[in-house]
This record gives sequence, C-alpha cells and structure tokens, in this order.
Amino acid sequence: MSAKSKKTIGIGILSWKAHETLKKSLDSYPEDLLSMFDERLIYFSDLSEDDKKIAKDYDWDYVGGPNQGIASGMKKLAQNMTTDYVLLLQNDNPLCENSDFAMRYIQDTVALLESGKADMARMRHRWQVGEGFADVAKYLKYYDVQNISSNYIPTEHGSPSIKPSPVKKYVRRMLKPHNAKRFQGRSIFIEEKPEEIYPDVIKREGNFLIIDSNALDFTDQCLLINRRKWLDVFMAYVDAHPASTRSANNFQAPELCINGPWWRKGGFKILQGQGVFTHARYDGSFRHNHHTKKLQKTA
Repeated sequence: MSAKSKKTIGIGILSWKAHETLKKSLDSYPEDLLSMFDERLIYFSDLSEDDKKIAKDYDWDYVGGPNQGIASGMKKLAQNMTTDYVLLLQNDNPLCENSDFAMRYIQDTVALLESGKADMARMRHRWQVGEGFADVAKYLKYYDVQNISSNYIPTEHGSPSIKPSPVKKYVRRMLKPHNAKRFQGRSIFIEEKPEEIYPDVIKREGNFLIIDSNALDFTDQCLLINRRKWLDVFMAYVDAHPASTRSANNFQAPELCINGPWWRKGGFKILQGQGVFTHARYDGSFRHNHHTKKLQKTA
C-alpha cells in the first residue's frame, strides 16, 4: 500500500529497443518519485540481454516477449501488474517537472479518478508536450483563438499560424461538423479558459479540466487509469475491434482501435491538468523526418 494513497499505484513502461531513449527517461525519474509507487515494471518487446541489463542497473522489475505492437504490449504490461491504478508510459516519456510537484499531481489525479469524475487521466504535460504533437495545428484549422494562454509555447507545436480566418474556418466547420466537434477539446492546449468557450464538453475541476470523449481523441501516451478498467473495458474493446488501419510496424495500436464511434459516443471523461511527462526520443523513430533519422544519415 502506498504511504500517501489508500489505493495502490504502479508505474509501467512499454519499451522496444531505443536503449538510449529508455535510459534518458529512467534517469529523469528521481528515487523519491519512484518510492510512491507500489510496483515499477518494464515490459520489453523482443526482450534482449541489453534490456535485462538496463532494468537491473536501474532496479526495475521487467518482463518481456516477442514484439506484437503497442496494444499487445500495453495489455501485457497491465496484466503483469497487480496495483489498483497503473501509470502507463512508453520508453520516450521522461519527467519534465520536479518530483515534489509530480508526486502531488499523481496523488491528486488518483483522487479524482477515485471520485468517479473521470475515467482516465492524460499525464503528458499540457504545455511542454514534446515531439510529434499536432493537436493545436488541427484545432487552428477549425477555430480562432479567443484568449491565448500565457503558458502556451509555440515552438512545442511547430509554431503553427494563429492568424484569424473566420470565414474559411466557418466553412470548414459546416462541411465537417464531426471533426469540428471532436477538435474542441484540443483548445485546452492553447486557450486560457477553454471551459468557458466550450462549457458543454469541458468542465473545470480545481487545477484540472475534464473533457468529454466526443471532443477529444483517446491517446495511449502517458495514461493513468484504474488497471481493471484498462484491461476489462478498453483492452477488451481493442481485442474485439481490431483496426483495419494499423500502426507503422503493422501491429494494432490502442489509438487506432479506440478512436471511433464507440469512444465518441461512450461518454468517457478525460482528465487533463498541467501534466508531468513529455515525449522525447534519442535513438530511432517511426517518423521519417525525425532528428534521429538525420543523424543516422550523416553518421
């Protein structure tokens, strides 16, 4: 049992190769933060001797098996844990806040999940989002910014244009109303008070926002959730509804399976506060234009 929580909490990492990236992430987790977790486990896809050595060097438990993609890995990660709640990370999710803040933040997050006000929590930082994040750019295709947040960091999003174009965006909203609705939740990454702009789909709960699933896509990056709910509801749905489109390595990914009518009509509540993790890779990426690809070409 955690000293500061009535519910047990585990931290799990899904990892496939990318050893330098994994070590950078593990280096970012201070021991006082890790001490709040009842379990710490790495699931290695294509488990190797190098994987085992890293886990032992950092004093993490580990399991592994053949690489069968993100969906299979996230399911097996949770299956090999026993805690009430699981913080599901990937090997490229380093901590980007200090440990005191992160510990309080995780405790507050679990308390809100326990209250039933939300079904899951996004733990990726709301402002220091890291690599491969396109939510703001997509939001700006449909909506003008009403009051840009002082916390917004343009370079974290590739500095997308925020020039107003009300007519063009109005036409786009009329032609693609489903996209317009599901992109409203992305306002949380640029607007100062998104809950006042879209009160029907975004509510404030103290320092957190709660967003309806019909206005914000599911993401499997940095997820804190009740372990049984993850396995019995979400992974059960993924297993029963494989996506026709697959991830870059031709395996199933939770995002591809879940983001559809079931998610948008399911009334799920997503918790997003400031967040404590970001996204950064140092060796290898599925993105063809990633900086590690350029390094490999010049090496």
